[in-house]
Amino acid sequence: MSGATAILTSDDARVLAAFGRRQLAWDPRLPVRIVSTSSAVGLYTAPPLNVLALFAVPAVITDGPIDFTVSLASLVTECDSISQFGSPLQVETLHPISVPITAAMSVAQLPPAGGWQVPMQAISGDLLVHVEAAVAEFTTRSAGQIQAVQQAIADEIWERPTWAALPLRMLHAARRLGMMSNDQSRVSAATCGAWKRLATARGQVFARSNSGRSGIGLQVVR
Repeated sequence: MSGATAILTSDDARVLAAFGRRQLAWDPRLPVRIVSTSSAVGLYTAPPLNVLALFAVPAVITDGPIDFTVSLASLVTECDSISQFGSPLQVETLHPISVPITAAMSVAQLPPAGGWQVPMQAISGDLLVHVEAAVAEFTTRSAGQIQAVQQAIADEIWERPTWAALPLRMLHAARRLGMMSNDQSRVSAATCGAWKRLATARGQVFARSNSGRSGIGLQVVR
């Protein structure tokens, strides 16, 4: 893998940097797994919402394929440099980090590439109504409560099944990551075994039914 590169346009590098920057406030050390196909490069992250997120852009891959993991902060810095100077994403300039497999969602365990059921379709703006209602409910029920109670309320709300049996946290994560907005763009949901996938025009969110609770304080991730 040494010497592998991904040649991106400045615009695509800027978009990748924006995807990473949305998550810096959670943890700049968050692992980002960079993977490639013959014509694209994608970033997998596991934000503190008990999901996996995938964002991909077209790229020209040389000496690949690419599959390695770095910190979120270093990846954002590299993408900023690419967008400014037009240099390729080079594996050897980044410092890989190890990611142990845990009970929670982790970039060490990626969703299956195939075997997904026929997806269900919906409109982004229609689904965001459910997220907005959940945030409003949490705000009302958690007012004046201690943190432990707020956590229990958040867990209860965001684990509820919603459209296509997706847990609400998947829609919540898609909105927080800029993958869904109040517009007419189409989204789809599919399942593969224990995995669920929410696909949008701006990226994908995955959840696994046996991933367990992560205790991540969703009450502060609105």
